[in-house]
Amino acid sequence: MTIVQKIQITLLLAFSTFVGNAQINRINYGETPDDCKKQLTIMVTYHKQKAYESAAKSWRWCLNNCPQGSKNIYIVGEKIFSEKIGNNKDNKELRAKYIDTLLMIYDYRVRYFPGNTPRSKYKILGKKGKIIATYRSKKNYEEAFNILDTVVNNLGTNVSAGVASAYIFTVKKMIQNGKMNCSNMFVAYTKVLKIVNANIKKQPKTYTRLKENSVKTADKCLDCDLLDSLYATDFERLKSDTSWLDGGIELLLDKACKKSDVLVKMMEKRYETAPTAKTAINLAQYFGSKGNNQKATQFFKEGIAMEKDTAKLVKYYLKNARFLNTSGNPILAMATAKKALTIERNNSSAYSIMGDAIIYGAKSCKELKFGGSEVYWVAVDYYNKASTLATEETTRTRASNNAAKYAAYFPMNNVIFMEKLKDGDNYQVGCWINTNTIVRHKK
Repeated sequence: MTIVQKIQITLLLAFSTFVGNAQINRINYGETPDDCKKQLTIMVTYHKQKAYESAAKSWRWCLNNCPQGSKNIYIVGEKIFSEKIGNNKDNKELRAKYIDTLLMIYDYRVRYFPGNTPRSKYKILGKKGKIIATYRSKKNYEEAFNILDTVVNNLGTNVSAGVASAYIFTVKKMIQNGKMNCSNMFVAYTKVLKIVNANIKKQPKTYTRLKENSVKTADKCLDCDLLDSLYATDFERLKSDTSWLDGGIELLLDKACKKSDVLVKMMEKRYETAPTAKTAINLAQYFGSKGNNQKATQFFKEGIAMEKDTAKLVKYYLKNARFLNTSGNPILAMATAKKALTIERNNSSAYSIMGDAIIYGAKSCKELKFGGSEVYWVAVDYYNKASTLATEETTRTRASNNAAKYAAYFPMNNVIFMEKLKDGDNYQVGCWINTNTIVRHKK
């Protein structure tokens, strides 16, 4: 076959498809065109007035006598029966009939007015699948899944939030009924996450809610061990796919799989091409938990340097300060917590971390007048401040408990007397702390 012949055949097939679609969408007013047009006008008029019950009589006539008369028959029909379904929650038998009618409307529309592109048809099918998933999931979950899976696979990220939510719900139903396993949920969640990421900037509330609901739906399936195994298997093959990396990183972080080795590999790989403050801080925390202080310090430094959002910057300073305390650098931890206070002066966590810093570094101040026990005055000051400022009960309780705990390390009353001091006197605590406080004795 020559190239010219191949082109001619291709053009002929394309023309045939076009003609076929044109015939499917062709207007046909039936055997009594004038009556059809009259009833269509009445139906649309009532629809515009939102008088759906009044529109129903003309709608039925049009559906029975000229189903190809107008796409509006199916648009109006959808509105009529969606309202009837919503208004008849207590009448199960009648409601079931309305659901059947709505499903029939979608079937007729696919048959007579599927649109001129495949996308139009799949959007209609998506609505049908959603209705089955919503009202018939006990018995017809598999039918709903098959429809919605086809829709998602063909529309990609152009799927509505409602349809995507119904899709992942049907996957859960398939798993519950032994038709699928958790690896299928992983695939489904990945698809939904792509839909979320493609649309969240346009409709942040809607797609944020979709993401939250999807995480809840998939929760029992997507444990860290399974995710780690699945992503580790695909890492070498897909590590250059930025979309795969982004989706995987987001999912693993959403599921709090922060100790996952493959998560770190994915974040490091993504960081090479698109470094962000969030990724740097996550990497810093991971390496800190593994005792790799050098790498942790590097990523904390880079993440903090990149962050421009002051609210996030405060959180990053505090994460860094906690790491510095536990890794043996309380002096720098104190300085870092104070940086957070320059942005948010009433941050209770910062004061609590400063109290912790003194506890971690108390051993280095044994050469002071009271053998270092005076540093606990300052630590308790910070814990009391943290307790006063705390807005969360757990933070307040922790700070209060620490204040009470370390007050037991204050100097004895006779020791204070020997230094010609008394409770309430102002006192400058030296060493690396260099802070004013007041004298108190151990009770």
